[in-house]
Amino acid sequence: MGSPNIEDLPDVIIEYILCYLSPYRDLKSCRLVNKAWYAHVQAATRKIRREFLNAVSMQDVVWVQKTPESGPTISKRYSHSACLLGDSMFVFGGCTTANTTFNDLWRLDLATRRWIRPLSMWTYPPPKACASLVSYKDNLLLFGGWTHTSPYPLHQTWRIFRHLHIYNIAANRWTQVSTVGGCPSMAGHSATTQGSFMVVFGGLHCVNPVGPFSSSNEVWVLDLQTYMWQKQNTTQPKPRPRFGHSQISLSDKHMLIIGGCGGPNTLLNDVWLLTIPDSLEMPWEWKQILVTNKEFAAPQLSFHPACKVGDRVVVLSTAQRPYAKPSSLHGMLGVRPPSRTWVPPRQDAEARARRAASHQQQKETCINGTRGVLKRPLASSSGVSSAGPSTSAGSSRDRGRAESSSDASEDESRDRSPQHTCKKTALGSTAEAGQEAEEDKPRPSVRPNARRDRQRQLEVLDRMAQRLRNLRAAGSPQQQLHVSTEPHRRTCIMHLYVLDVSRVTEASEATWLPLQQNQRASPSVVEEVILYSLVLGRGELILFGGIQRDSINRPEDTEVFQEVVSSSVYFITCKHVTI
Repeated sequence: MGSPNIEDLPDVIIEYILCYLSPYRDLKSCRLVNKAWYAHVQAATRKIRREFLNAVSMQDVVWVQKTPESGPTISKRYSHSACLLGDSMFVFGGCTTANTTFNDLWRLDLATRRWIRPLSMWTYPPPKACASLVSYKDNLLLFGGWTHTSPYPLHQTWRIFRHLHIYNIAANRWTQVSTVGGCPSMAGHSATTQGSFMVVFGGLHCVNPVGPFSSSNEVWVLDLQTYMWQKQNTTQPKPRPRFGHSQISLSDKHMLIIGGCGGPNTLLNDVWLLTIPDSLEMPWEWKQILVTNKEFAAPQLSFHPACKVGDRVVVLSTAQRPYAKPSSLHGMLGVRPPSRTWVPPRQDAEARARRAASHQQQKETCINGTRGVLKRPLASSSGVSSAGPSTSAGSSRDRGRAESSSDASEDESRDRSPQHTCKKTALGSTAEAGQEAEEDKPRPSVRPNARRDRQRQLEVLDRMAQRLRNLRAAGSPQQQLHVSTEPHRRTCIMHLYVLDVSRVTEASEATWLPLQQNQRASPSVVEEVILYSLVLGRGELILFGGIQRDSINRPEDTEVFQEVVSSSVYFITCKHVTI
């Protein structure tokens, strides 16, 4: 009887042990032992994918931050380009808040979790951000992007590129390819490889590299065999022009466009499906996808890259929250919090009609002596309140104004002009005619009661300040509780949002999965970031970089954020089940 070995264990136990190995390099080595181990590794790989897909669907994942390493490492950046090829994630370019763009290439070895900078040769791409980076065979295709201009001379515009660079991993070499076709310069676009084509959609387009640019909804196709650009004809309707969106490849014939920004204050959350026909001569078909369960959708889809995991699309965004509630300080003071949105005052419809009639009356007065006479301007006072007189001088002014008004009324009653008759017909009553007469008075240069209203506001502010001082001196326990818990309430934690796209190609329908209650913030969870990169690995998602918004120290009624550029790496994986 021989000594026991690992092959005597049941297949389930062997597969369970293999799941703890690195899916990048260790499992490859185990697969080369023999046919039995090859079958065990294949089963363990399928198990890893299945468990990760279930964890994503249930939103029950683990966030693991990569520990900083000593030695050279990648710098902080956002709006960079990232792509997975082989056992590594490649990152190119990006920018910082110091108006600096990069043209360095970094490789994250997913087996060792270490950053490596390849010292490549030949033609380096220029420094740029917001470019697209996709993999094709053993090459990386870098297209488009924009860069900051030099500080001098002044008043230069951003520069947008149309260059296509190819990085060959085996030769460690950059090559700039001369393409055929009139593809415009673009940045903030999206790109995927569909068979032997690279399909590019949207972005900021520019005919000249330094000219004006605008968002686009065009589809450009690059033949990777001949390197020839072609503007693809598509059906109507089509998505709105946008940039900062996500492009998901479902198959060689289908791709999704999710979210994006259509311009200032125009954040889009729609989903479109682009179908590629068998014949390239036919126009490609656009179809808008019906999205259900929108109450579980990610709050923001623009500048938040999406990633496909099986038949799910994952988006990382902040937690869903209602409108900001008034703080406990407002509750103690009994003051209504100020509104963040300014709404212009609306004029009453009847007042607009009276003003239009008065304007028409002034234009048509005294035409050839047949339309009446000009009315005498009435005296007005800018310092008297409408509530009533408060002094003897004020009562005398009121009596003078009443006598002046009665004189004007008598003059009008004696006149009986057609203009006066038409005015009474339009307004319907003499009271409204009197209101119109009040509106015809010359307006004062200073708003009435401005000084009194300002004094009243200052008194209210003084009372509020005094109450604040009293509360701070008394050390109210409610205020202490509010101060101690406020930073935790304002912390913006990234959450996982999952869109089911299994029925997109068949029924043109996508569904946001309900949010699970087990999504709780762990100490390693990243706070709110945008313009990061999200790449699918083997049984994990890799998040890198971006701008972290510090909203803890932000005042409640301001929209100013402190932007912090990040170089952190987070791995989103599933929990290991103990058997």
